[in-house]
Amino acid sequence: MLENNISNTSSIESTFHFKYQYLFFTFFSATWLISCIAAVKLVSIFGLTLTGGFMIFPFTSLAGTLIVEIYGYKNARQAAWSGFLLNILFVLFMYLVSIVPASPYWDLQNEFDAILMQSIRITCASLISFMISFFLSAYIMSNMKIKNHGNALPKRILFSSTAAITVDIVCFITLAFVGTIPTEAFVKLLIAAYSKKIVCEIVLLPVIWYLIDKVKANEGIEVFDFKTDFNPFSLDNVYHFNDYKCRVAQ
Repeated sequence: MLENNISNTSSIESTFHFKYQYLFFTFFSATWLISCIAAVKLVSIFGLTLTGGFMIFPFTSLAGTLIVEIYGYKNARQAAWSGFLLNILFVLFMYLVSIVPASPYWDLQNEFDAILMQSIRITCASLISFMISFFLSAYIMSNMKIKNHGNALPKRILFSSTAAITVDIVCFITLAFVGTIPTEAFVKLLIAAYSKKIVCEIVLLPVIWYLIDKVKANEGIEVFDFKTDFNPFSLDNVYHFNDYKCRVAQ
């Protein structure tokens, strides 16, 4: 039981470190960036037309949920801004490479631009919508975890993910496509994208649940954000034992 595992840790060292945190940070940022590049290709899965990014982005969402649940809101905030910076740098440097005149021995400029130089509007819409939805999901998960005393993990995942997906889809499709496609097509795209993401989240729930339990057991400790400042722009990413309580995994 949680109450038997919660301890006043002020007598222990003032800070703690995790074994797998940076591996999940790297996985989170990498899959986020790769999904943006893969989104250029349209794929057909069981007769449904999807972007290549749809195949990869669920792994980004999975990693984000795991980071929030085990490592806390502060570390999730750091992961989000690290991934955001990675995407911005990718776009910036790819743009610089693109505008430099191509060698006369290389005739793939059009192909390079088609794959790596996506619409600025699409890119901005994707980054903005993801950051908003990610922080919303992280906030909901962290606060529900405190209120539920660490219990009801599937409920936290589903509730926070549904809220995040709703905001992400509405924000992205509005920023990316409003005014560029007919209203009827806009509504159909909105409904289709939302339905696909919700179904994907439900299908992946057992996987996320299993992975979180396994990683918690291997880390031996998890964070509860009792005194966290949930400001998305805060630079504080340090947890102190004398300020926070944690649960030692059995």
